[in-house]
Amino acid sequence: MKTKLSITAFFAILFMFSAFKGNAQVHVGLYHEGVLSHIGVGTDPEKKIFGEARVLAGGVINPFMGVEALGHYNFRQTDWYNLHGGLMLGYSEITDVQAGLPFGLSFKPIANHRQFSLLLEGTPMYGSYEFTFRALIGLRYTLSKETDCLNIRISYPRAFEGFSSSHSLLHWLQDHKVWCL
Repeated sequence: MKTKLSITAFFAILFMFSAFKGNAQVHVGLYHEGVLSHIGVGTDPEKKIFGEARVLAGGVINPFMGVEALGHYNFRQTDWYNLHGGLMLGYSEITDVQAGLPFGLSFKPIANHRQFSLLLEGTPMYGSYEFTFRALIGLRYTLSKETDCLNIRISYPRAFEGFSSSHSLLHWLQDHKVWCL
């Protein structure tokens, strides 16, 4: 059963990455809920409607796995935060099929680095013939095509020679799109 679920999770993440390549922005996230951890990959959270696929990553205390698909709608967007809600459908080894209505706050605490956000999310959900409420907290980072953060290229064999300080090295890395801040 775990192998089947792991293969499903792998193909869900592979599908998400293939669907978002090109000019799209992709976000990745790590979320925590009690003894469950979630790893998420999704579309641009700054768009009015965005999606995400999550894998419930089991561990030593909780060895159970799961997958979820979420669709979100941003109700309110500012430079500092986004309020969003949506629909979650998933499967886990604990509850089998589950559905929920996630409502979240994505707080962007660093003015010069809006790709980084702190996610607070509450989800009333139904699974295993009972209603529950899930609360998660996590970190989310948006990888954008505009800043080309995934394009790591050092085209000069002696790229780091001749820098008098770490400050000038940082500027060189940013100018050559090796490091994005």
